[in-house]
Amino acid sequence: MANEKVYQGVTVRGLPVRLELQWPFHRSAGGSDWHVLHGRLWLADGNDLHADIALNLSESVNEVLPSRDSELAFWVTVNTARKALDDKQLQLLKSGKRQPVPVSSQCYNLRRQQFTFWHVEPKELDDFVARKIFWAGGLERKPVLITDPCDALYLDAADERMKHKLLAAARKLAEQGLAEIVGESARATEALTARAEEFHKVKERALDELHSKHAFERA
Repeated sequence: MANEKVYQGVTVRGLPVRLELQWPFHRSAGGSDWHVLHGRLWLADGNDLHADIALNLSESVNEVLPSRDSELAFWVTVNTARKALDDKQLQLLKSGKRQPVPVSSQCYNLRRQQFTFWHVEPKELDDFVARKIFWAGGLERKPVLITDPCDALYLDAADERMKHKLLAAARKLAEQGLAEIVGESARATEALTARAEEFHKVKERALDELHSKHAFERA
Protein backbone atom coordinates (compact mmCIF):
# COMPACT_ATOMS: atom_id res chain seq x y z
CA MET A 1 0.00 0.00 0.00
CA ALA A 2 1.27 3.47 -0.90
CA ASN A 3 2.29 5.91 1.81
CA GLU A 4 2.62 9.64 1.26
CA LYS A 5 6.15 11.05 1.46
CA VAL A 6 6.59 14.82 1.42
CA TYR A 7 9.57 16.96 0.50
CA GLN A 8 9.77 20.75 0.65
CA GLY A 9 12.55 22.83 -0.83
CA VAL A 10 13.50 25.05 -3.76
CA THR A 11 14.74 24.61 -7.31
CA VAL A 12 17.92 26.03 -8.80
CA ARG A 13 15.73 28.47 -10.74
CA GLY A 14 14.36 29.86 -7.47
CA LEU A 15 10.94 28.21 -7.32
CA PRO A 16 9.77 27.04 -3.86
CA VAL A 17 8.23 23.59 -4.19
CA ARG A 18 6.44 20.98 -2.12
CA LEU A 19 6.33 17.40 -3.39
CA GLU A 20 3.71 14.92 -2.21
CA LEU A 21 4.55 11.41 -3.44
CA GLN A 22 2.49 8.22 -3.21
CA TRP A 23 5.50 6.19 -2.14
CA PRO A 24 7.03 3.83 -3.23
CA PHE A 25 7.22 2.88 -6.89
CA HIS A 26 4.89 0.05 -7.88
CA ARG A 27 4.52 -2.08 -10.98
CA SER A 28 2.47 -0.44 -13.69
CA ALA A 29 -1.18 -1.50 -13.70
CA GLY A 30 -1.01 -1.76 -17.50
CA GLY A 31 0.80 -5.08 -17.30
CA SER A 32 4.19 -3.78 -18.47
CA ASP A 33 7.44 -4.48 -16.60
CA TRP A 34 8.16 -0.86 -15.63
CA HIS A 35 7.39 0.88 -12.33
CA VAL A 36 5.56 4.11 -11.63
CA LEU A 37 4.52 6.39 -8.80
CA HIS A 38 2.09 9.29 -8.75
CA GLY A 39 2.51 12.57 -6.97
CA ARG A 40 1.76 16.25 -6.90
CA LEU A 41 4.29 19.08 -7.12
CA TRP A 42 3.01 22.32 -5.56
CA LEU A 43 4.38 25.81 -6.00
CA ALA A 44 4.96 26.33 -2.27
CA ASP A 45 4.20 30.05 -2.02
CA GLY A 46 0.62 29.86 -0.74
CA ASN A 47 -0.67 29.63 -4.30
CA ASP A 48 -2.75 26.75 -5.67
CA LEU A 49 -0.60 26.15 -8.75
CA HIS A 50 0.57 22.55 -9.04
CA ALA A 51 1.46 19.72 -11.40
CA ASP A 52 0.03 16.21 -11.04
CA ILE A 53 2.83 13.90 -12.12
CA ALA A 54 3.45 10.24 -12.96
CA LEU A 55 7.11 9.33 -12.46
CA ASN A 56 8.08 6.40 -14.66
CA LEU A 57 11.13 4.45 -13.50
CA SER A 58 13.28 3.13 -16.35
CA GLU A 59 14.83 -0.32 -16.05
CA SER A 60 18.34 1.12 -16.37
CA VAL A 61 17.82 3.28 -13.26
CA ASN A 62 15.98 0.50 -11.46
CA GLU A 63 19.09 -1.68 -11.86
CA VAL A 64 21.43 0.81 -10.14
CA LEU A 65 19.16 1.64 -7.19
CA PRO A 66 19.69 -0.41 -4.01
CA SER A 67 15.88 -0.75 -3.87
CA ARG A 68 12.82 1.09 -5.16
CA ASP A 69 11.91 2.31 -1.67
CA SER A 70 15.41 3.32 -0.52
CA GLU A 71 16.42 6.81 0.56
CA LEU A 72 18.47 7.11 -2.64
CA ALA A 73 15.39 6.26 -4.72
CA PHE A 74 13.49 9.01 -2.88
CA TRP A 75 16.23 11.60 -3.48
CA VAL A 76 16.44 10.65 -7.17
CA THR A 77 12.66 10.95 -7.50
CA VAL A 78 12.50 14.35 -5.80
CA ASN A 79 15.40 15.69 -7.85
CA THR A 80 14.05 14.33 -11.13
CA ALA A 81 10.82 16.22 -10.50
CA ARG A 82 12.69 19.40 -9.50
CA LYS A 83 14.94 19.16 -12.57
CA ALA A 84 11.90 18.66 -14.84
CA LEU A 85 10.46 21.90 -13.45
CA ASP A 86 13.84 23.67 -13.84
CA ASP A 87 13.92 22.51 -17.47
CA LYS A 88 10.35 23.75 -18.05
CA GLN A 89 9.10 20.24 -18.80
CA LEU A 90 6.21 20.59 -16.32
CA GLN A 91 3.25 22.97 -16.38
CA LEU A 92 2.01 24.47 -13.12
CA LEU A 93 -1.78 24.71 -13.28
CA LYS A 94 -4.73 25.23 -10.95
CA SER A 95 -6.06 21.91 -12.23
CA GLY A 96 -5.02 19.65 -15.05
CA LYS A 97 -3.94 16.35 -16.46
CA ARG A 98 -1.30 14.07 -14.98
CA GLN A 99 2.08 14.77 -16.58
CA PRO A 100 4.64 12.02 -17.23
CA VAL A 101 8.15 12.44 -15.81
CA PRO A 102 10.75 9.83 -16.86
CA VAL A 103 13.19 8.74 -14.17
CA SER A 104 15.74 7.67 -16.76
CA SER A 105 19.45 7.17 -17.38
CA GLN A 106 19.70 10.87 -18.30
CA CYS A 107 20.14 11.52 -14.58
CA TYR A 108 22.84 8.85 -14.16
CA ASN A 109 26.48 9.46 -15.03
CA LEU A 110 27.96 6.16 -16.22
CA ARG A 111 31.56 7.40 -16.00
CA ARG A 112 31.20 8.56 -12.38
CA GLN A 113 28.67 5.79 -11.63
CA GLN A 114 26.45 8.16 -9.72
CA PHE A 115 23.30 10.20 -10.17
CA THR A 116 23.74 13.80 -11.25
CA PHE A 117 21.27 16.62 -11.84
CA TRP A 118 23.05 20.00 -11.65
CA HIS A 119 26.61 21.23 -11.32
CA VAL A 120 26.26 24.74 -9.88
CA GLU A 121 28.72 27.60 -9.68
CA PRO A 122 29.59 29.08 -6.23
CA LYS A 123 27.22 32.05 -6.68
CA GLU A 124 24.37 29.72 -7.66
CA LEU A 125 25.05 27.61 -4.58
CA ASP A 126 24.98 30.68 -2.31
CA ASP A 127 21.68 31.81 -3.87
CA PHE A 128 20.19 28.34 -3.51
CA VAL A 129 20.99 28.17 0.20
CA ALA A 130 19.61 31.65 0.88
CA ARG A 131 16.39 30.86 -0.99
CA LYS A 132 15.98 27.54 0.82
CA ILE A 133 16.37 29.16 4.24
CA PHE A 134 13.84 31.85 3.26
CA TRP A 135 11.19 29.61 1.69
CA ALA A 136 11.49 26.45 3.79
CA GLY A 137 11.83 28.37 7.07
CA GLY A 138 8.60 30.26 6.45
CA LEU A 139 7.34 33.25 8.37
CA GLU A 140 8.20 31.49 11.63
CA ARG A 141 11.88 31.42 10.55
CA LYS A 142 12.16 27.72 11.44
CA PRO A 143 15.57 25.99 11.30
CA VAL A 144 16.21 24.42 7.91
CA LEU A 145 18.57 21.47 7.37
CA ILE A 146 21.41 22.73 5.18
CA THR A 147 23.33 19.47 4.75
CA ASP A 148 20.31 17.65 3.29
CA PRO A 149 21.70 14.76 1.16
CA CYS A 150 18.81 15.19 -1.28
CA ASP A 151 19.91 18.78 -2.00
CA ALA A 152 23.56 17.70 -2.17
CA LEU A 153 22.66 15.14 -4.86
CA TYR A 154 20.50 17.69 -6.71
CA LEU A 155 23.34 20.22 -6.85
CA ASP A 156 26.19 17.82 -7.65
CA ALA A 157 26.81 14.77 -5.46
CA ALA A 158 25.49 13.36 -2.19
CA ASP A 159 28.88 13.27 -0.46
CA GLU A 160 30.63 14.99 2.43
CA ARG A 161 32.40 17.42 0.09
CA MET A 162 29.10 18.78 -1.21
CA LYS A 163 27.57 18.93 2.27
CA HIS A 164 30.60 20.95 3.38
CA LYS A 165 30.01 23.40 0.50
CA LEU A 166 26.37 23.81 1.49
CA LEU A 167 27.28 24.50 5.10
CA ALA A 168 30.03 26.93 4.01
CA ALA A 169 27.42 28.86 1.98
CA ALA A 170 25.19 29.06 5.07
CA ARG A 171 28.11 30.31 7.16
CA LYS A 172 28.73 33.08 4.61
CA LEU A 173 25.12 34.18 5.11
CA ALA A 174 25.66 34.09 8.87
CA GLU A 175 28.74 36.33 8.52
CA GLN A 176 26.53 38.81 6.64
CA GLY A 177 23.92 38.74 9.41
CA LEU A 178 21.41 36.92 7.21
CA ALA A 179 21.28 33.55 8.99
CA GLU A 180 21.87 31.88 12.32
CA ILE A 181 23.63 28.50 12.29
CA VAL A 182 22.22 25.76 14.53
CA GLY A 183 24.34 22.64 14.08
CA GLU A 184 23.84 21.57 10.45
CA SER A 185 20.73 23.74 10.13
CA ALA A 186 20.21 27.47 9.67
CA ARG A 187 17.37 29.89 10.37
CA ALA A 188 16.68 33.22 8.69
CA THR A 189 17.34 36.46 10.51
CA GLU A 190 15.12 39.52 10.14
CA ALA A 191 17.69 40.85 7.68
CA LEU A 192 17.09 37.88 5.37
CA THR A 193 13.30 38.03 5.61
CA ALA A 194 13.56 41.75 4.80
CA ARG A 195 14.76 40.62 1.36
CA ALA A 196 11.41 38.91 0.70
CA GLU A 197 10.71 41.08 -2.37
CA GLU A 198 13.95 39.87 -3.98
CA PHE A 199 13.06 36.19 -3.46
CA HIS A 200 9.53 36.72 -4.77
CA LYS A 201 10.85 38.52 -7.87
CA VAL A 202 13.14 35.59 -8.67
CA LYS A 203 10.23 33.20 -8.22
CA GLU A 204 7.89 35.27 -10.40
CA ARG A 205 10.52 35.59 -13.14
CA ALA A 206 11.06 31.83 -13.21
CA LEU A 207 7.29 31.26 -13.21
CA ASP A 208 6.78 33.73 -16.08
CA GLU A 209 9.47 31.96 -18.12
CA LEU A 210 7.80 28.61 -17.42
CA HIS A 211 4.34 29.85 -18.46
CA SER A 212 5.76 31.59 -21.57
CA LYS A 213 7.45 28.40 -22.74
CA HIS A 214 4.25 26.36 -22.54
CA ALA A 215 2.13 29.16 -24.05
CA PHE A 216 4.52 29.23 -27.04
CA GLU A 217 4.19 25.43 -27.46
CA ARG A 218 0.37 25.66 -27.41
CA ALA A 219 0.31 28.46 -30.02
